[in-house]
Amino acid sequence: MDRTAKGGFNQRVSADMPHVPNGRVQALMWNLRIDSGIAELVTALDANGVASLVLKGPSLNAWFGEESPRTYADGDVLVAPEHGKRAAGVLSAVGFQRAGEELGLPPWWLDHASSWLRHGDAVAIDLHWRLQGVELEPQAAWRRLWRDRVPFTVGGRPAHRLSEPAQVLYAALHATHHGAANARGMRNLEAALQAVPEPVWRQALDLAMELRALEGFATGLRLTDSGRALAERIGAPDARSVKTELYAATPPPVALGFEQLASAPAPRRLAILARKLVPPPAFVRHWWPPAARNRRMLVVGYLYRPLWLVEHTPAGYRAWRAARRRASSSS
Repeated sequence: MDRTAKGGFNQRVSADMPHVPNGRVQALMWNLRIDSGIAELVTALDANGVASLVLKGPSLNAWFGEESPRTYADGDVLVAPEHGKRAAGVLSAVGFQRAGEELGLPPWWLDHASSWLRHGDAVAIDLHWRLQGVELEPQAAWRRLWRDRVPFTVGGRPAHRLSEPAQVLYAALHATHHGAANARGMRNLEAALQAVPEPVWRQALDLAMELRALEGFATGLRLTDSGRALAERIGAPDARSVKTELYAATPPPVALGFEQLASAPAPRRLAILARKLVPPPAFVRHWWPPAARNRRMLVVGYLYRPLWLVEHTPAGYRAWRAARRRASSSS
């Protein structure tokens, strides 16, 4: 899903999520509800012949102390790309609704996952068909990750998670994708850096090369001082593309759009501009939540869209130019 659209969904989930006081008991109560939703989904997927891997959330508990007040906002589940439609059907069958329609969205607008919400218990699930920052063909990447799967228990039910090298790789990739300003992503990365021994990070480096995810892995590590030192010790190269630089910096709106235009073939640029200016209704409803109220507000959203783009274009352009300079200096 487009980064802007996903952000809108997360804001709505946060609004539904009650304040969690700083305490282990309250955190446990919150997480157990998420765990129960994940367990129900994984069991239903398995019953329908869909293998899955739990990402983040309860699968990372070993990195945090028993007294940690850590909470997670949603559950993340990875399935084989060819099982995406079947998995979506299973989500619907257990009461989840897609947070955003994908009808009419061009392939370059979609990202790595779709977001789902069950209103009855406010459990949110991200259904992944690939990992952010992995450039290997999605089916091949899934087979490689599934080969090293690790069984564990979530919500009292059996499930599978990534291997530890894959977990730390994904912690770095997730931090790169969401940037240093994303508190949850940085918290997971810092916990991994403290809890996981260096030999595992070396295995993660090898896995990153296999999955063609080296750039995102190395960039994520360098978002912290301890990660930067580790990257130097294990020989993770410091070469970043403009896109990776932008993601890691948590760019302002529109900045990623400039890179999308710059990297697209000339014939496609006009189509991209048109979609940015007049996106599908599903995107407008996520990008500007009042548009979801009724048809009239949707029209207002379309009228507001050009004004919003004009307002945010200068800052986005400056961020894009700065990312280009940083990428040039790293190569």
